[in-house]
Amino acid sequence: MCFFLCLTTSVFGQNITVPENIQAALLIKVLKYNSQVPQNGEVKILVVYNDDTEVNKNMFINGLADSMHAKAIYPTELEKSISGYDVVYFTPGIYDYSGLCKLNNVLSVTGTAQYVEQGEISLGFTIQNNKPKILMNLTSLDQERQSFSSDLLRISKIFK
Repeated sequence: MCFFLCLTTSVFGQNITVPENIQAALLIKVLKYNSQVPQNGEVKILVVYNDDTEVNKNMFINGLADSMHAKAIYPTELEKSISGYDVVYFTPGIYDYSGLCKLNNVLSVTGTAQYVEQGEISLGFTIQNNKPKILMNLTSLDQERQSFSSDLLRISKIFK
């Protein structure tokens, strides 16, 4: 019984993600280190969600406050909507359409660490040592023609 409890505790511990409102606050700060994102104008972000992730979408958008122009869309709307946007945030479980970010040179962001590790999405957030950690996939960033300052890279967990 003890073995089972220890096993389930460690499995659940690995699946903890950064709450969406905190991801939004972190993203606002992180984007200041990306020269491809407008620094003097309003940043435009698409939030891709489905019916299962509507709560996540709302928490993320509320976390942005008024710092960005956010539009929530379903995945099937991404292709026709992506033009003119700077960032696309993918809610949990959605990444299939992230290739459109690479084609359109738009930064892809998520709170799902495995998508960043696998190179599906460029920027993400996770929990490490009970603190939020920035994740970056350099290959994916290059494909999206995005770059971040070395100051931010130094404090991020990097994947290739």
